[in-house]
Amino acid sequence: MDRGTHTTATALIDAVRERTHAARVAEADAFVAVGDWAAAHTSDAVVGDPITTLGEWHDAAYAEALAGDHFLELGGPGAPVVAEFCISEIAAARACSFDAARRLVGDAIELRYRLPRVHARIAAGEVDVWRGRRIAQATRLLTFDGAGFVDRHVAYVAGKATGAEVDRLVAEAAARFDPETTEAERHAADGDRYLSIELGEVGYADPLTGTLRGTVNVHGSLDLADALDLERSIAHVARQLGELGCDPNIDIRRSMALGEIARRCDGVTTLEYDAGDGTTETEPRRAQRTRREVVLFVHLDHAAITGTLNGIGPGIDTCTGMTGIDLARLDTPGAPRGAVTVEQVQSWCGSPDTRVTVKPIIDLNHHDAVNGYTPPDRIADHVRARWPRCVFPYCTRSSRTADLDHCHPYDPQGPPGQTSTRNLFPLCRRHHRMKTHREMATGKRWTYRPTDPTRGEPPHAVIWTSPLGLRYLVDPDGTRPWPPEPGREPDAT
Repeated sequence: MDRGTHTTATALIDAVRERTHAARVAEADAFVAVGDWAAAHTSDAVVGDPITTLGEWHDAAYAEALAGDHFLELGGPGAPVVAEFCISEIAAARACSFDAARRLVGDAIELRYRLPRVHARIAAGEVDVWRGRRIAQATRLLTFDGAGFVDRHVAYVAGKATGAEVDRLVAEAAARFDPETTEAERHAADGDRYLSIELGEVGYADPLTGTLRGTVNVHGSLDLADALDLERSIAHVARQLGELGCDPNIDIRRSMALGEIARRCDGVTTLEYDAGDGTTETEPRRAQRTRREVVLFVHLDHAAITGTLNGIGPGIDTCTGMTGIDLARLDTPGAPRGAVTVEQVQSWCGSPDTRVTVKPIIDLNHHDAVNGYTPPDRIADHVRARWPRCVFPYCTRSSRTADLDHCHPYDPQGPPGQTSTRNLFPLCRRHHRMKTHREMATGKRWTYRPTDPTRGEPPHAVIWTSPLGLRYLVDPDGTRPWPPEPGREPDAT
């Protein structure tokens, strides 16, 4: 490498180092700002205070709670409680979900009030935010003194301490400052057991072949006796499936067996009856098989119905180059959304033990209205089909479990047709309460309205305005920041 090339390479590495340091400092500044915002929306009560635990707030907090806001215990004992609705401003500003913002605020509160030494090193740019948050998440359940113990011992090495080292220190603090709880947890042998069915991580497309899998991962940790019983049942049913001519692959049959076990009781129950002589006899009886129930909200577009795209030719998928009309988009309560093949739907519904409910096709281009306040099922299904998620900025809650909110408030004395597919939008319960009840000190609330294409706004979307005057556009594809109203700048406070 000649001198000129070496100089260029050095400059590039220097640029990487400088920008990495600048990003670390910027992230730390943003994290501290989140803590400042949360600190401005705390109550005088603290986590662990009996007043907090019982919900008997002081007068101002109680009045605010009655208006729809609540105070959340986001940090450990000794940290102040935080107003729930202030978290939505953080979520919108950071373009993340409410749950992610809640975790962020909780970590900021934990560090600010219970781990001040680590917090100071983060604010100075000496410790990465992610490392500080990892420590905060580990100390959340410690007593106030236990957290202080961890803070004193880990602050000077917080920039390089591994997760295992932090966990060992936290375990020592728990044993030192809360021995009763530590001993009780040690005897809780079932504390490590869990079973997870990852419905939110459905396997859609194989990155290599592009095929649709329609599978989910299942993992867990069981009690040994339960595991042995489950293994015997799975092996038994898998063997039966093999004898019936199912797939020769034993792993596939075992996965099918678990679904069969879920739909039937493979054991024997006991039936008690009167023997007629004043005694009671028992008789073994096999439990009846549980019928599989399938409720399908299957969305079909024009191409799927007619076999053509816009009535002029085959419905070609521009991404794959294939027709793509043999796919169904499922929107079923309790199941993940997404595309599956028609063959897979047929396999679900082909069993004689299956009861299938098919909802009627909804034309989303048609609008419907009624005169009453409560929408009928046909309008509710239409609105939820149009909006798969809560329409609050960046919220990821499913519309299937959301409230339906009248964008323009319902007026009993108003004109007919106020409850319509044009005026109803899904809001999860948290954001519905916030939009309805939460009023900032400025007297302003979160508001939203449908977009107006005649004003150059995108169709089929809503625009939210925060109490600070910040605006966000939400459509079925997601959320993005939107310019302020002409002639108005966002509030500085």
